[in-house]
Amino acid sequence: MGRIVLFYLFQFARRVLQGFTAQPRDESYNRYEDSDGRLSKTAIAMITGLGLYIAIGLGYYVKVHCWDELTDAQKGVVVQAMIANDQAL
Repeated sequence: MGRIVLFYLFQFARRVLQGFTAQPRDESYNRYEDSDGRLSKTAIAMITGLGLYIAIGLGYYVKVHCWDELTDAQKGVVVQAMIANDQAL
């Protein structure tokens, strides 16, 4: 599973880098005849899924290692600060 994830991440990075660099093309040979350099719907879905997976993992890490270790008084201070910040916006 990890190998597949790394493969798709490297492939995405390669496509992004190719989009920023100018390369001469041979018009007689087109490796990707169906796609003209765009990302497919499957690639976009995989990137979105990986992003959500990372965001959820980080959220769970913060909850377990930071929020659960706070005392009730500290949690109250954090909640009050969040409420005050929300009202200021």
